[in-house]
Amino acid sequence: MSDPEALVRRLLKFDRVFNMFNMEMMELNHDRCVIEMTVTEEMTNGAGVCQGGVVFILADTAMAMSASSHDEMALATNGSIEWVKSAYPGDRLTAIGTTRWKGKRPSLHDAVVTNQDGVEIAHFYGRMQRVGGTISEFLHEREQRP
Repeated sequence: MSDPEALVRRLLKFDRVFNMFNMEMMELNHDRCVIEMTVTEEMTNGAGVCQGGVVFILADTAMAMSASSHDEMALATNGSIEWVKSAYPGDRLTAIGTTRWKGKRPSLHDAVVTNQDGVEIAHFYGRMQRVGGTISEFLHEREQRP
């Protein structure tokens, strides 16, 4: 696949969580993906701050799409996050996911989540495992379904 951005945009059409949280892919190239999302009231916990799992989803998505830029089917096998600041309704969060190392099957990734002022909200670290096949093939089959 010569255009990783077009490939990932096709994949994201089927990503229900990406769409449910109104995420936007701002940039993608090999090994790097930038995804943004605005925190809504529905994303807050009882303390009125963005629920940590929502931040995790944003960072995990940026990691997964950076891995997907090579048109290889892969699944996350591990992910951890360190929250360093809170996010609030109205905040525009940006996750920059990058591939740090790529072996024969596993790869290591990270994502940094910031708010609209550039304040770091979280640091995410993850591992992906390539499982065989290509995303292009998967999408072709998926798009043929009624």
